[in-house]
Amino acid sequence: MLYTEVVLKSAKPTTSGRRVVWQRLVRLSLDVVFTFVLPYVLLNPIPFGLPDLSLSLGNYGVYVLAGVLPTLYIVLDTLHRKVLNPFSLFLLAGALSGAAVSFLRLDGVAFALKDALHSALLVLVCGVSLLLRRPLFEFLFYGLVSPETPQRKQLLSAALSRPQVRRALGWATGLVALKALLLGTVSYAVAIWLVTLPFGVAGFNAQVARAHALTFPAAIILDLLFYGAAGGLTLQATRRLTGGRAWPWQEGFWAELERSTSG
Repeated sequence: MLYTEVVLKSAKPTTSGRRVVWQRLVRLSLDVVFTFVLPYVLLNPIPFGLPDLSLSLGNYGVYVLAGVLPTLYIVLDTLHRKVLNPFSLFLLAGALSGAAVSFLRLDGVAFALKDALHSALLVLVCGVSLLLRRPLFEFLFYGLVSPETPQRKQLLSAALSRPQVRRALGWATGLVALKALLLGTVSYAVAIWLVTLPFGVAGFNAQVARAHALTFPAAIILDLLFYGAAGGLTLQATRRLTGGRAWPWQEGFWAELERSTSG
């Protein structure tokens, strides 16, 4: 989700705003290192001239380590940020489930389905949230705007309850579900195409690494496109509440929002 945060908040004009952007870029870099680079290098060290840990841990041990490390990073990052809402809890649950299934010895169709599991769960959660009239994107947007005081939290809650904003949140959640469906389909197809060896044999981990090397940039592109569009819809709807006078990251946004919601 950090890709979206960088895109949606990179327009801040002040010095403190630029500092926030740099902080988010650092976090994005850490995301990439711990969720892609380290697992890839662990699974496929030969092209980088690095030691092959499978000689001491075995192919299964390295495979599990590559699955658990990203989860440990996500758990520690979530605890550090102390941001717990339904969306962050879902992401945390997805990371933990991903670590759990990494202990399973799966190959072929079962492995491909495992790779698409998180996307399938996200589609399901989006659908349930729409049925319950609590669009999942509401919780993500709340985290993106980050109201610092109780008064601002009340203002944002009131703004998000307006009919035009509710509609935007519904469409935004639909875009998130569509993104998950596309990514799940891509992940399944790539795994079926590239991961052809039985689990645990020499070369299986390298095939997994190559498959993830294709799906990871696809995930980034889809995140930028769909979360960016979803955020744009909600930002536009929220800005219209201020009469088009302020974006959420601008100084006058909260004053304009208070004027509009009290009027």
